[in-house]
Amino acid sequence: MAYGEPSRERPVVVLQLHPVAKKVADLLDPHVERQGFELVSVEYRKGTRSSLLRLLVDRPEGGITLADLERLSPILGDMLDVYDPIEGRYTLEVASPGINRPLAKLRDFEAHRGRRVRIRTHQPRDGRKVFMGVLAAVSAGGVELDDEISKSRHAFGFEEIQGANYEHKFD
Repeated sequence: MAYGEPSRERPVVVLQLHPVAKKVADLLDPHVERQGFELVSVEYRKGTRSSLLRLLVDRPEGGITLADLERLSPILGDMLDVYDPIEGRYTLEVASPGINRPLAKLRDFEAHRGRRVRIRTHQPRDGRKVFMGVLAAVSAGGVELDDEISKSRHAFGFEEIQGANYEHKFD
C-alpha cells in the first residue's frame, strides 16, 4: 500500500456482539461497503417463534435516505437467503442508525471523542449500569467518560460495555 492510500482493513468491532450478529456482520460488511454504505451495527434478538435481525446502515459521510434503505434492503435480504446464517424464522429490519448513533467499532468511539455519549455496562458499577457524559479518552482497550451524574471520570474496558451510543443534546 502506497503512502496516503486509504486502508482496506475492516474496522475493528470492540464491543461484544451476539454470535449470530457477529456472523451476519462478518458476512455482510464487505457487501454493504461495495454498495457505498457502512454497516454501523447488527442487532439480533432471539424470540420463541420468530427472531429479529436489525441492520443499521449509513453512508460513510452520514445522511442515508429512505430511498437508499429501500434499495439496499432486498439486496441484503437476498444475501442472507444465500448465506443462511440464522436458524429458524426471523424478521429483517434495515434501518438508519438515527441521531443517537450506536458506537461499536473503535473508529466510532474515536470519532465521538469530546462528545456526549451513553454507556451501558454488563454489570452494575456503583449501583448503576448506565453512564452519560463526555467521552474523554479512547484507547484500544477501552474508554474514559466524564460522567454527568458523579462529576468524575470513569474508565471502562470494552469487555465491560454492553452498548454505547452518541447522545445528541437538544438545547
